Amino acid sequence: MALVIENGSGVPGAESFATADELVTYAVNFGKVIPVEPIQLEALLRRAALQMNALPWKGGAARRDQPLSWPRAGVKRHGWVLPHNQIPSQIKAGQMALAAEIHADDLAPPELKKGAVTMDRVDGAVTRQYAEASAIARKAAASRQSVAQFADLLESSSQVALRRS
Repeated sequence: MALVIENGSGVPGAESFATADELVTYAVNFGKVIPVEPIQLEALLRRAALQMNALPWKGGAARRDQPLSWPRAGVKRHGWVLPHNQIPSQIKAGQMALAAEIHADDLAPPELKKGAVTMDRVDGAVTRQYAEASAIARKAAASRQSVAQFADLLESSSQVALRRS
């Protein structure tokens, strides 16, 4: 089933901000590894859009019944209020980055990542001990390159912390 693309008008049933073809172009331009099959690309974009729904965006949903986190109203970026009926280019680019990051995580699950070597021992057999992986190494894809795209559109961590307390 083809993706339903959000264009800023509050498309009913929207599942993505980017198309599978746009994801392929993004991957080529940035040297990212992604699946070849269109159905797998669409699944990655859907998963990225779902992850984006959990992020603490500035402003509020432009429509009460919209399925995705954007479009948004009341978002100010670099001193300018963004139109409530458009999707910022950073949102589309960030979704594609996040989709590629999710695929990379699928290929190398976070639970298999190890921290720095804290001990090597050789007494016949080699014994190697690892530290616990750092929070960054264990974090899901949502905290990587895609966040650079989203940075100016997310609430600051202090605002998020205040809201949660």
